[in-house]
Amino acid sequence: MKVTLKYDQGIKANEVVSLEIPAQEFETMIEFDYQERLMKAEEGELVERRTSQEILDEMNRIERNSWRRYKEHTSYSNVVLKREDDQLVEEEIIDTFADNSQLEDFEKEIDYEEQCQKIRQLLKPDQADMVIAICLDGVRVKDYAEQIGITAKQVTDRLSYAKQILRENVV
Repeated sequence: MKVTLKYDQGIKANEVVSLEIPAQEFETMIEFDYQERLMKAEEGELVERRTSQEILDEMNRIERNSWRRYKEHTSYSNVVLKREDDQLVEEEIIDTFADNSQLEDFEKEIDYEEQCQKIRQLLKPDQADMVIAICLDGVRVKDYAEQIGITAKQVTDRLSYAKQILRENVV
């Protein structure tokens, strides 16, 4: 069976594509669609099998596709259809992609605190505060100089001296 599709949007807008699809695939699609709609139907509601063209038309509706894209980006779990005793059953599954962002943030925080502790052990308190603020927290030299009331040149000199002490003691 031959199917003709036309792109509505994007790079291939208005391009027509013809595909040759075996009739058996269409029968499977029609049966799957029928079973899915039958499961979702309320008691006593009449559900009929749709043609392959009706199914494809629904799949290609702009509103449906935009809603599906929105739902995929906002939901945390998915629903899959599974066969049990010759019937399709909805089963909710948890997203299997690992989310390590909290663990990574926790590890970064621990690493940050360890670095601060080592710096404070090797340097005087005012030197340690300066190195932590500029090197770890990303404060600009000019801003730090204004904050403690000295020139940027003095902060740069003190910072280079503190870095030299750290290099000598770490290596």
